[in-house]
Amino acid sequence: VLLRIPMDYEAALAKLHSLTSFGIRPGLSRVRELLCRLGGPELDRSVRYVHIAGTNGKGSCGAMLESILRAAGAKTGFFSSPHLLHHCERYRIDGRPLPEADFARLFTLVWEKIEDMRREGSESPTEFEAVTALSLLAFQEAGVEWAVMECGLGGLYDSTNVINADVALITNVGMDHMDYLGHTIEEIAAQKAGIIHEGQTVVTAATGEALAVIEARAREQGDRLLAADRDFEGRVNGFDFSDRGFTLNIDCHDRSYYNLDLPLLGFHQVVNAACSTQTAELLGVPEAAIREGLARVCWPCRLEVVSREPLTVIDGAHNEPGLQALAQAIELYWSDRRICALVGMLDDKQREQALAHILPYISEAVVTRPGYLSRSGNWAAVGDIVTAAGKPCLCVEDSRKAYEAARQTDCDMILICGSLYLAADLRGLFPLNDYLKRGE
Repeated sequence: VLLRIPMDYEAALAKLHSLTSFGIRPGLSRVRELLCRLGGPELDRSVRYVHIAGTNGKGSCGAMLESILRAAGAKTGFFSSPHLLHHCERYRIDGRPLPEADFARLFTLVWEKIEDMRREGSESPTEFEAVTALSLLAFQEAGVEWAVMECGLGGLYDSTNVINADVALITNVGMDHMDYLGHTIEEIAAQKAGIIHEGQTVVTAATGEALAVIEARAREQGDRLLAADRDFEGRVNGFDFSDRGFTLNIDCHDRSYYNLDLPLLGFHQVVNAACSTQTAELLGVPEAAIREGLARVCWPCRLEVVSREPLTVIDGAHNEPGLQALAQAIELYWSDRRICALVGMLDDKQREQALAHILPYISEAVVTRPGYLSRSGNWAAVGDIVTAAGKPCLCVEDSRKAYEAARQTDCDMILICGSLYLAADLRGLFPLNDYLKRGE
């Protein structure tokens, strides 16, 4: 029961953002104390969970799996981050953003408990810990049957690791967030594998040294592990690619699925679809729901064609594995185009290594500052990387003006990439699909 009048939406959002000052502080003690004070929603066994970690593909797998579970008739929750246009996108119930009024009401309760913790001398939860707690409250209150929870950072010490999931899905492991997760693939994989607990089944697309670490963790916990390209795999059906999607066949552990339609672009989505389908099969989802869920999935700003005149594609790729997948997609779909890349990258990314994958495919670039000001650093240094590769480049700090500059080039395609924050800032310039409509 709320002990005070709920804040309005804007006031609640302002209070939430005030927690940004506490930064990123991996650990579970604060979120566990907060959840305990909220009545332990993560302990409610009427809500069942799938937990997703990985360097890239978490959101795509989560969106596919949520869509599949909803097609099977389950009441679903989906917690993901960051949002694109509206904060309430982070908490989806049956595919729709949490209404603003519900966010404000629930956050009032969360904030009250945070203030109690501070007053009693406990360490304050971070912003991500607060939204994790809010998502678990929202899913419990809505009577969600299956909740898909995406890790924010790593896994072992990520605040989402308070849940007891039926399946742990680890998409892949690459070099990202090294300041927090480690400086080798093995160290980073150990953090991702931290979501593996006793009594689960583990699904992964990791390979090499990362797979070895994940296998060892699953073995320690006595869990069954299914690995992509060994226990299950996805294949494009006849390599029939188009920039509106493709069909694929997926061989899972127990059965095969043929001629599945997937409206997402990029060969990397084949393995994401395979992981999601294998997970759905483990949960007992029938083929008809797998087929319908994949065909209806929507995941904006991931190789999303937002305009045809001129051809404009927005992709949230922001690290080396992501830019590598983007380069592969350019080769598949747009190798004959003169591409102007509109690029903004955060300062904590391996910019030079990441951009090396797409620079051979572009004709010129406009470099801009991504929306996350505290992490954008010397944003214009990206321009030095572009010019060093022999490509014409213009630096424009304001992203909307940068987009107009890209439109003035003689290229016949604009590719917006480098950061989900940049993607979010510019996505609002184009018609919105239902997925991006505001909570009511």
